[in-house]
Amino acid sequence: MAGRGVVDEVSEQVLAEWGGPELREFWASAREALESPRRADRFSAALPDDATRAKVSEVYGRPLYAEHSRIMVSKLDKQLRENTRFGLGLAEVLEILHGRPVEPRAAESADSGPRDRTGELARAALAEHGLAGTAWAEPWISWLPQYGRVAEDVLERVLRQAAAALSRMRLDPAAPEPDSYVPRAELAASAGGPHELDSGTTLSRVVLRAAATAHGVDSPGNERERWALWERCGVAADSVSATVPCWALPLLGEDEWSRNLVRRTEMGLPAHLTHADLALAPERLVEPGAVIAVCENPRVLEAAAQEGIRHPVIALSERPSTAALALLARLRADGAELHHHGDFDWPGVALAARLRTERGVRPWRMAATDYREAVNLAAAERLDLPPLVGSPVDTPWDPDLAELMATASRAVDEEIVLPTLLADLRDGALG
Repeated sequence: MAGRGVVDEVSEQVLAEWGGPELREFWASAREALESPRRADRFSAALPDDATRAKVSEVYGRPLYAEHSRIMVSKLDKQLRENTRFGLGLAEVLEILHGRPVEPRAAESADSGPRDRTGELARAALAEHGLAGTAWAEPWISWLPQYGRVAEDVLERVLRQAAAALSRMRLDPAAPEPDSYVPRAELAASAGGPHELDSGTTLSRVVLRAAATAHGVDSPGNERERWALWERCGVAADSVSATVPCWALPLLGEDEWSRNLVRRTEMGLPAHLTHADLALAPERLVEPGAVIAVCENPRVLEAAAQEGIRHPVIALSERPSTAALALLARLRADGAELHHHGDFDWPGVALAARLRTERGVRPWRMAATDYREAVNLAAAERLDLPPLVGSPVDTPWDPDLAELMATASRAVDEEIVLPTLLADLRDGALG
C-alpha cells in the first residue's frame, strides 16, 4: 500500500507539472510518434506562443525558438529519465498524462509491401558491412520509406551505396576523434561515384540521416551543419579547403614533395597543407624525437617565419581543421614530440586539454606560473586584457591554472607573450 501511495503521489505531481494546456498538443504528438507503425524517431512540436515555447523548452532540456521545432524521441526520453525529478521515461509519462499505456499500432496491410521491401533491402545492405545490429539501424530504416524519398527504380542501388559509405564512417559517438579523415569525394567514389555524396543528392540525404541518427543529433538543415556532421563522422568535406599552416617542418625525405616544402622554408614562406597534400606525402615525415611547436594563434608562426627562426611550428587556430588533426596524428605516429601553447581563455585551455588527452600533445608554457607572469606583464606594460568569459574548464596538467584564471578573470592572448614564445623557439626550449 505504501508503494501504491508513492506511485499515486508521483502521478499527481506529473499531472500537476506537465498536464497543463501549454503541453497538451506536445504530448499528443509524442504519443503519435511512439504509437505510429513507422516507429517515428522524431516529431514536430508547434510553439505558437511564448508560454508554450518556454514550457516545451523546459521539458526538452534546451531552448527552442522556431514556431515549429523537430523533437527527437530518444533525446526527449533521455531528458525525462535523467534530467527531471521524476526519472520516468516518455512512455511512462504519457501513460500517466493520458490514463492509458502507449500501444504501437500495426501497419496497414496496403502499405506493408513497399515498407517491407525497403526494410529488407536496407537490412541486407547493412548486413553486408556488419551494420545491421547497430542501435541506429532500425530507426533509420523506419525513416526511409516515408521520408527518404528514394525512387523505387534506384532503391536497391542507393541502399547498397549508403551501407558501403556508412561502413567507412565514424558512427560511434563514444569513439575518439579519428586520426585521419577520408575526403567526401573519395568516400563517394568508393560507394559508386565521386559526386554521389555532393549536397542535395539522394545518397547524401540518406547517409547523413543515418549519421545524425547514430550520433543522436538533428539532421543538418544547412551547409554549415552538413560540414560539421561529415567531420564528426571522420569525413572531410573535400580534400583542398581544410588547411594547416606550418613552418620549417624537419622533413627527412629526399622526395620531390619533401624538397618542395624545404624550398618554401628556405624562401621564408610557410606552407598550408591540405588533405590532398598529405595524401601525397611520404609515409614518414620526421625522425623520432623531433620537437615541434603547436600554437593556437597563426601570429606566432608568422613571427617565427619573419624572424627566420627555423624551429618547426604548426598553427591550429581555436578550432583545428581536419587537415591539422590529420597532420598531428602523422607526426605523433612518427614519434615527434609535440608541444602546444594557446590563449589563456576557456576555449584555449579546453583545446590544450583536448590535445593533451586525445593527441598526446604536451602543454608548453601553459602553467599557472606562466599565466601569472603574463597577467603581470600586461599590467606593467599597461596592456588591456579582456574579461574572461564562458564556463570554466579543468586544467589537469596544472589544477592551479584553472583556479588562478577564474580568480583573475582576465584572458591573455598568445600575442601578449609572443616575445617569450619566440625566445623559446630560438633556444629550442619548449616545456
